[in-house]
Amino acid sequence: MNLNVVLDHEIAAVVKVVERRTIDFLCDELKLVVKDIGRYLHNEQSVKLRDVTAIVGVGSRTGLYIAYSYDASLLHAMMVRYTAELTIAPEEEALYMRETASEVVNVIVGNCTADLARQGGLVTLSPPVLALGARTIQGRPKTAIAALTLTYSEGALDVVFVGPKLLFDDHLNYMEGGV
Repeated sequence: MNLNVVLDHEIAAVVKVVERRTIDFLCDELKLVVKDIGRYLHNEQSVKLRDVTAIVGVGSRTGLYIAYSYDASLLHAMMVRYTAELTIAPEEEALYMRETASEVVNVIVGNCTADLARQGGLVTLSPPVLALGARTIQGRPKTAIAALTLTYSEGALDVVFVGPKLLFDDHLNYMEGGV
C-alpha cells in the first residue's frame, strides 16, 4: 500500500479526535468559542507556522507530530484565563505564555490518546517541544501534512499534523532519509 495513503488515513483518524478535543477543551476550560474552522491537506506543500508552536509526537517512530501553532493574541488570552488564580508579574508573562502553550497541547493530545486507543490507534505521546519564531514545515514526497485553523475572536490556532515522524526531527525539520 502507498505510504501516503496509509498516512492520510492515519492523519484523518487523528485529526477528527484532536479537532473535537481541542474545540471542547478551549470552550469548556478557557471559555473560548470557535468562530470558524478551516481544514487543509498540504502533503508536498510547505506550511508556515506562527511565532509560538508546541509540538508533540504521537504513536510509534513512524507516527505523527502534532503542532499547535498559536496566534500571539490568542495565546495571551489563553494564558490570562489559564492562570487566572495566579499573580503574575509583568516580566513573567512571556514565561507563562510559553508554559501555557506547552501545557495546553499536552493536556489536549494526552486526552486524545485514550480515544485513539479505544479505536485501536496511536497511544504514545512525547513531551511537548516548544519552537519559538515563525518557521516553515517543508512538504516533501512521502510526507503527509494536514492542518486545522481554528479561529476565535481572540485570534487563531493552527493545529498541524505531520507524518511520518521518522522523516522529521522534533522541531519539524525535514530529515533526508529519516532519522
